[in-house]
Amino acid sequence: MPGPSIQAAAPAIDVVPDRGDQLLVCPGPVLGLSAGAEAQVAAVANPERLASGTGLVEGGIPISDALEGGAATITLPVGAPDTRVAAVERTEPATDDVRGLAAGECAAPQPTSWLVGGDTTTGRTTWIVLSNPGAVAATVALDVYGTAGLVDAPGTRGIVVAPGSQRVIPLAGLAPGELSPVVGVTSRGGSVTATLQQTIVRGLDPAGATIVTGSPAPALRQVIPAFPVIDLAAVAEVAADDGSLDYAPTLRMLVPGEEDAEVAVRIIPAGGGDEVLVRAEVEAGRVLDVSLSERVTDGEYALAIESDVPVVAGARIGALASAGLDVAWVSAAPVLDVDDGEVIAAVAPGSGALLHLVAGGSAVTVAVDGRELEIPAQGAVTLPVAGSSAPRITTTGEVHAAVSYRGDAGLDVSRVLPPAGSPRPLTIYP
Repeated sequence: MPGPSIQAAAPAIDVVPDRGDQLLVCPGPVLGLSAGAEAQVAAVANPERLASGTGLVEGGIPISDALEGGAATITLPVGAPDTRVAAVERTEPATDDVRGLAAGECAAPQPTSWLVGGDTTTGRTTWIVLSNPGAVAATVALDVYGTAGLVDAPGTRGIVVAPGSQRVIPLAGLAPGELSPVVGVTSRGGSVTATLQQTIVRGLDPAGATIVTGSPAPALRQVIPAFPVIDLAAVAEVAADDGSLDYAPTLRMLVPGEEDAEVAVRIIPAGGGDEVLVRAEVEAGRVLDVSLSERVTDGEYALAIESDVPVVAGARIGALASAGLDVAWVSAAPVLDVDDGEVIAAVAPGSGALLHLVAGGSAVTVAVDGRELEIPAQGAVTLPVAGSSAPRITTTGEVHAAVSYRGDAGLDVSRVLPPAGSPRPLTIYP
């Protein structure tokens, strides 16, 4: 006969921690060089900004390596009437040296981030911007990868970003002549918000500006919700004048670990249609650029990258502008899910904005300001949104979101992020 059994279950308590202040740091002005014999890095165009959240407080980072530089900070205090905050910036520089459309979301400081984009070959200028809004100094290390692997360069360790200050570092000083850089940013002490800016000059003419915000940590799945392909043939014809590849649709990937990756890239047309599958092998520690020019036609797409080892990813697209060409780097977007509650999709001032939504492995219902959208598993949809607006998004499952901007100045993309500092439910076992 079986004997009696006794099983003890540990008591559990589900709690939601009190939220704290939510702090965002914006990308800041577009950078270039000052005029004169001793040129210095300087702000050449200031952004238009939209910040959404009742009770928020706007501030700034007063000290910068760039003349007239610095960045705005957006804080939602713990006692504010709202529980959500989001902000985004859009800049349209039009100087003799810098021209294009640059957009980026404001993001919370992080101890680690990945910047996927840029180029340091002739005619391309790439800046790493490190902003520390806190009261504690941050000591930053940069891991710069290229097509040949990790770059061994002095000056990548022990970069001190003082409280309330911003450091601007030319990437060409660390990795000169690098066609395909990826930068890993790690900070100790305080956290920083890291961005990257790229500008292009073709001959004597400025031909593009873009801001790269931090990609999610290496993962088995990365999603780029907005990959608009516009006037592909016309862009290629204009770029062919000097054989430039800066404006061709391209996916950039890096495996920062020690194992090579087998990657499947799904090119998903928005609103349905036949997907295109691209397979690639990414060698560990070496950046790989995959051209997608022969895989797409004009249209709105999303990219889903699935790998057998963790990867980071970003994408480059080009567009016609009134003055020639523009370039945009698009970072992978973090996942939004039902636990995030209501999420703000801040849309920068200006016209020509589209909201891009991509579902995860299951079908979801997404409400945008009360309008419900059914998105099939791993499907994508787009819808127009007004500039200077802040749609509120809720979802029944996993979704990725971004906003694309297009106009006479060119093209760029900002992402929709989960709530900064949003407390998640915790299970406590006494």
